[in-house]
Amino acid sequence: MPREKRHKKTPEEMAKQNLWRKQRDLRRLIELNFGPGDWHVVLTCRKEERPSKEEAPKVIRDFWGNLRAAYKRRGWELKTIITCETGERGAVHWHMIVNDMHDGKDSTASLIRKLWARGRPYFSPMDESGDYKTLAEYIVKETADRIKKEETVEKLSYMCSRNLVRPAVDKEKVEAKSWRKEPKPPEGWELVKGTLVNGLNKFNGLPYQYYTLRRLGKEEKNADSRNLHRHKPKRTGKGSRKSNVPDADKVKKRSRQRKRPGDS
Repeated sequence: MPREKRHKKTPEEMAKQNLWRKQRDLRRLIELNFGPGDWHVVLTCRKEERPSKEEAPKVIRDFWGNLRAAYKRRGWELKTIITCETGERGAVHWHMIVNDMHDGKDSTASLIRKLWARGRPYFSPMDESGDYKTLAEYIVKETADRIKKEETVEKLSYMCSRNLVRPAVDKEKVEAKSWRKEPKPPEGWELVKGTLVNGLNKFNGLPYQYYTLRRLGKEEKNADSRNLHRHKPKRTGKGSRKSNVPDADKVKKRSRQRKRPGDS
């Protein structure tokens, strides 16, 4: 298939693409480190306890440090992702994703309730899907809007623990004449619903396919989310082969390009 005409990115298109990349990267980070049983917590403030945009970073860092110290005293490892948001009426609050820990005396929920004195924390358990695309999109978009409106002095979409597992991304250029419009997952894997995209990159004129696979049959906590990867579709025609399934902890991102006659 011939390459379409190249298109130069406008500033708006570049901003949209950067936002998509941030959402993708955060989704991967959430799925590799959190799962069913962990918490999405909203930390709210009473009206008289609401900090200014200059005070807000110190408020959340002090709380974060206290929570980390409380975990450490109990021999627990803290994993968090935190972002700040301003409501329509100007109410500052924070969204926090945190790993759940508990023993016979304390739990993550009880510690947060003790340490957050400015208002009420609201707890929502992470669902069992292992797919947190919507949550990642919400966190990144809301924070980007807040930065644009200059409602925060923070320049990052979110803060996270240094001990989070990071996805290992492998890139491989694959030259092929065609691929399946509906990819067939390898045995023991499933195609995550809603992740398949077939399209044409208007910036370089090349077709692309993007989707996510999840390993089946894992019963332990976080098994599905820790085994997501990007998979290369089966090539057709001469030299057809199936790619091997990569290591479970690796996220595979692969560029698929159709070579034009005469290209070197």
